[in-house]
Amino acid sequence: MRQRVVAASVLAAVTMAGCAMPTRNSSATGEPLRDVNAESNGEVHTDLIRAMLAKQQYYAALAHIQDQQRVRPTRELKLLEAEARRRLGQGAAADKLYRDLLGTEYDADAEHGIGLIAAGSDLKSAVQHLRSAVQRRPTDALFRNDLGYALMVSGRYREALPELATAVELDQSNTLGRNNLIMLLLLTHDEARAKQVASDSGVSDEQLAGLRRQAQTLAKPR
Repeated sequence: MRQRVVAASVLAAVTMAGCAMPTRNSSATGEPLRDVNAESNGEVHTDLIRAMLAKQQYYAALAHIQDQQRVRPTRELKLLEAEARRRLGQGAAADKLYRDLLGTEYDADAEHGIGLIAAGSDLKSAVQHLRSAVQRRPTDALFRNDLGYALMVSGRYREALPELATAVELDQSNTLGRNNLIMLLLLTHDEARAKQVASDSGVSDEQLAGLRRQAQTLAKPR
């Protein structure tokens, strides 16, 4: 989706002991032994993959995902693969992966991803999926922002306002949500409130003028 900004994260150096013997838990019930070390290493690897996605290293992230899937295929890895492929523009492949996750613990993320893919060609479908994501995870500021933006682009300003306002209140450090809210207020000719939000969050006159130009672009017939 346009104007989407992914915050870069700093990946700390991770040292893994290659010679450590795996720790196994056993019980008298005959339950399968669990390799705790392998699970821990898997968590480290998914953190590494998420950091690569945050830094827009999508091809490198895919390589690590494929490496982990050989030995430890999980739904989380499938979600991360879908995210990487979506951001690489591989919409069809990403959509299939997301749909495989519907009805699982990653259902909200799947609806969100499907919605973002649909936003490029079918805003009505995008809104439906993004709304489903918000219903499943109401306190996710990113989901709220993306739904609000899709509604705003669709010209559904009244519906967009509570979504964008909620996104800003849930995460006041998110400048993307704040900017989208200001643009919406400008589109609805609420100049006083737009200027108040800009002033409260330290938006300069130059930045406000830029948001005004973007709002005017959105207001043009599509």
